[in-house]
Amino acid sequence: MVQFGQDVIGGLGFGAIYALAALGLVIIFKTSRLVNFAFGSMGTAVAMILWTLLSAVRLPLVAAWLLALVGAAVVGALTDEALLRRIEQAPSLIQITITLGLFIGIEGLVGVLWGYTPKPLPELTSGGSLRVGPYFLTPDQLLIVALTLVLAAALHFVLERTRLGLAMRAIAQDRDTAMLMGVPTRRTVALSWAWGVLLSGLAAILVAPAVSLSPTMMDQIAVFAFAAAVLGGFGSLAGAIVGGFIVGIVGNLISAYLSTNFQLTFIFLLIVAVLYVRPHGIFGSAAQSRQ
Repeated sequence: MVQFGQDVIGGLGFGAIYALAALGLVIIFKTSRLVNFAFGSMGTAVAMILWTLLSAVRLPLVAAWLLALVGAAVVGALTDEALLRRIEQAPSLIQITITLGLFIGIEGLVGVLWGYTPKPLPELTSGGSLRVGPYFLTPDQLLIVALTLVLAAALHFVLERTRLGLAMRAIAQDRDTAMLMGVPTRRTVALSWAWGVLLSGLAAILVAPAVSLSPTMMDQIAVFAFAAAVLGGFGSLAGAIVGGFIVGIVGNLISAYLSTNFQLTFIFLLIVAVLYVRPHGIFGSAAQSRQ
């Protein structure tokens, strides 16, 4: 039983990563009603920029982190401004195809610019494992989980308690009506893209020390993050967090007791089972599906 508990704890770190990336998906979806399938490759590009700032520019770790995340936000806003805004009236299939093209293009560009040799990124924390009763936790696990929960709480506060959050919720309900009522829809959507890419970049930076930095590093993680968003209910911040931790824990248990090769299969079987019972996800609602 102790080993089972340790395996559950082991899934929390990756669950937090999936939750962060899923939050990035949800933030963009809430305002643009578009699933950004390029979020994984965008996150990888941010992590590569951080590696360059650390290894070539020799910036301190904190300064490099801040610059990389600011760059992620700028890239997200520019992606909406320069590309996706021009097709916002196009059919959903065309918009989705554009993001898939971005995914392939960015991943290929990252490979050309930085190569395919795995690169190391330092962990934020150092030191040995911490013992809590019979269980062991690494400082990095604790930091990643705590950071994810703090960011989720901050986003919830912004969405529920600020004028910006009110604008985002109005756009999510009816974009045209929000525009007629004076809501700055373009600026708000661009800001949501900035947040979404920043969160994807943060997820990539946090996971890179564990999996090694490479152009395809985020491919499987992006699939699990998408699964987390669907499981929790697209459009729900709480759903992204809960879905991320469920996917992380279940995936780690499958890897420990069955095989790593079965992770993806079982995760999607779990999603099918949940969506069969509750089609809008754990925290989703019918109102979201009508958009």
